[in-house]
Amino acid sequence: MPFYKAYGLTISSEIELPELIPAKEPAEIDFSIIRGDVTLPKLKKTPIHRRGIRALYGKEEDGNLILHWDGVADFKAVDGKNLVVFSHTEDKNLLSLFVVSEALAMILFQKGYFLLHASAVKIGNEAWCFMGNPGAGKSTTAAAFIKAGCTLLSDDLTAIKFDDHGKAYIVPGYPQLKIWDNTVNGLSYDRSVLDPVSEGVNKFSYKPEGEFCQQAVPLSEIFFLHKGNNRPALQTLKPSEIPIETLKNFPLPIAFLKDKLMENHFTQSFLCAKSAGMWRKRRPAGFSKLEQWVHESITLSTDAIAYVP
Repeated sequence: MPFYKAYGLTISSEIELPELIPAKEPAEIDFSIIRGDVTLPKLKKTPIHRRGIRALYGKEEDGNLILHWDGVADFKAVDGKNLVVFSHTEDKNLLSLFVVSEALAMILFQKGYFLLHASAVKIGNEAWCFMGNPGAGKSTTAAAFIKAGCTLLSDDLTAIKFDDHGKAYIVPGYPQLKIWDNTVNGLSYDRSVLDPVSEGVNKFSYKPEGEFCQQAVPLSEIFFLHKGNNRPALQTLKPSEIPIETLKNFPLPIAFLKDKLMENHFTQSFLCAKSAGMWRKRRPAGFSKLEQWVHESITLSTDAIAYVP
């Protein structure tokens, strides 16, 4: 049985997951991915789409969480300990893609991670996070920072933990960034180091060279990206806007956040705001302006780190 590392956890899996970092057989594992039957309760629609397929969700009386992707698989998360997978496809790459996205997020959620549908990079010794509506440019922005020499922490699914003092840290996911063809062209990525995500999708997988950072990184900045020309280029989020924006970018069905879990989400949103600047930013128009902003951001961040009063 393969073993992997992701999000600070050691995983045993009956399904091959090439996106994740392989691990030797450990003394202890944090959770297991197993094949098995999933009895579906009454399912409801979600706004979540992957590969053009809408996810349906359900919840069992004992708290187990379920996601169903028609023609792909059924997933059940049990107590943060087991992810049960019933596959409807023979395509291993397709199945893996769905396992390491929202399905894995259900386990992280049960383990108490604060989750965002976002990309994150390491700049110096701090973590910057980018989120927004589909097409806002999360992965493209991360790709621009990586091209400039920054380190990838997560793509699509970002997980945050808090220390005993409430300080927020991004827990690195796995070394893969998915970027569209126009981003490959616009940022002049070398196509020889890219792999198609899957047949029929105009998207590519980039795996940064070198050892992937597996240590939690202090959260410093969160940007909610948009393309609205009628809105300011950059503005600080008001306190009342913070939990609403993080809720919009929760990567799982909002119905999973019931009662105390919703309270926790709001509390953790404000803990993030205590640790990091939270900004609504208009994505720079065009790749040259994006790269200019990236260069300026890295320079300012480096200067701040170098300055010791």
